[in-house]
Amino acid sequence: MFRRLTLSLVIGLAVALGTVALWSSVRESSETQVGRIAEAESYSARSQLIRNMETLIAALHNVRVFWAAFGHLPRDQWASDAGIELDHFTGVRMLVWHDPARNLRYARTAENPVFDYRPGDEEWARYADLRDNASKYSTNTIAGPFMESNGEFYYEVYFVDSSGGDQGTLAAVIDIDDTLRQLLEDQSPGYAIGVFGPDALLYQRGEPDPNAPAGWTREGKIKSSLGSVWTVVHSPTKELVDSFDSQALDLILLLGLLVSVLVATLIFENDRARSRAVAAEFAEGQLADLNRSLEQQVADRTAQLKSRTADLQTLTDSVAHDLRNPLNTISVNAQLLEAHSRDRLGEDGLKILRRLAPSVSQMADILDRLLGLSEVSHSTFKRETVDMCELVEEIVEDLVISAAPPPVDVQIADLPAADADRNLVHMLVMNLVSNAVKYTKDKEVRRIQIGFEETDSGTIYFVRDNGIGFDQEYADRLFVAFNRLGDASSAEGVGLGLTIATRAVERHGGAIWAKGQSGAGATFFFTLGDVQS
Repeated sequence: MFRRLTLSLVIGLAVALGTVALWSSVRESSETQVGRIAEAESYSARSQLIRNMETLIAALHNVRVFWAAFGHLPRDQWASDAGIELDHFTGVRMLVWHDPARNLRYARTAENPVFDYRPGDEEWARYADLRDNASKYSTNTIAGPFMESNGEFYYEVYFVDSSGGDQGTLAAVIDIDDTLRQLLEDQSPGYAIGVFGPDALLYQRGEPDPNAPAGWTREGKIKSSLGSVWTVVHSPTKELVDSFDSQALDLILLLGLLVSVLVATLIFENDRARSRAVAAEFAEGQLADLNRSLEQQVADRTAQLKSRTADLQTLTDSVAHDLRNPLNTISVNAQLLEAHSRDRLGEDGLKILRRLAPSVSQMADILDRLLGLSEVSHSTFKRETVDMCELVEEIVEDLVISAAPPPVDVQIADLPAADADRNLVHMLVMNLVSNAVKYTKDKEVRRIQIGFEETDSGTIYFVRDNGIGFDQEYADRLFVAFNRLGDASSAEGVGLGLTIATRAVERHGGAIWAKGQSGAGATFFFTLGDVQS
């Protein structure tokens, strides 16, 4: 016991220490990797900003060249793509071009965003500061940043004509916030980017997380072609820090510690588990013996049930066959007695004698139905293609010819063939049609309709009559052996016809059900396969 406990504690402690070491290593590696990603993102942002600034300066220069080339010509001779590159930049607030040698001046502002607009003297006077500032510079220059009253910064860009030629002087006012927002819009959204001038923060995108590790913040200086120097600071946002501060590492640590406890527990319980395994093997052997005994009992009971079922079938067949001869003898003798002793029996004796015939007929009918029920339950089942039209017409012809008046009007639809046992279907349809003939005998006009309905899951056949019907509340009792509803009490029969029909349908794996109304006829539906009613 003590040795097992000591061994389990030592191994569990070793697993726990190894887990902590692994967790520390993975966390340190993750932070280092994030720092490298931040360095790459910062370098990418600075490089992209330099390229975009150079593109903007080049676009401004092209505008100056454009005005110098086309400004003195009529408007219809200007190039159609004037300033197309500059249109990509949203931060250029104002462009003013002046060529004193040719007395030409153009302005492109928010109010007049075109390149052929010539300001009048009053408007041109508003740009005097820009023109005066341009005269101070002998080379192309970026001046600023300058702060506006709302706290935002802007730059002034000057392209001066120091050669005294016909290039003119271009002055541009650039909103630094709009420009930097556009130039940096493609950068990673997980990082906050700050752009600093010599003395102030010019632009800030996103909010840096003050709790981010120091190694995740990167900064660097950039310089445009006109001498403007900015410091770009790349810092992770809180969302980015939270995404890297994954709970997965803490979960690994927790799982590792749990594993160490489990290992110690498993080692401690190992010996006890072995003893339990021995006991379980013994119990399993006893259970296997018990299962074999139960299987043998089930086999014996099944054999007994089969034997009793066979005996019951033999008894049913014997009763049905052996009782038929005595019934025939009674019927024949009753007829002979009536023929030879009519005078001696008198009217009262004849009445008593004539009561035998219906009872004998009813008992013969019961025997026929019992034989039918036995056959439908135990006959060999064989599916084949059954011509339902031919089978129904054959049954209807036999039943309708022998039916008492008034005549029966039978309508048979063009029934589809069925994959079924012909003998069982014959008994099924014969009992349903026989019932329809029987329960319409009191109607002045007797109608029977035999048809079908096609559904997504198969064919539903039906037999409909205009007979005495039944109360729908008691529909389920129709299919119980020897059960006859009140509406049918006056009709002949023994209550086995629908039971035989039910057995025939069940052997096909189908269903049978009925719909009716007292005094308004009944409809019996059946399927010969898996069709939901």
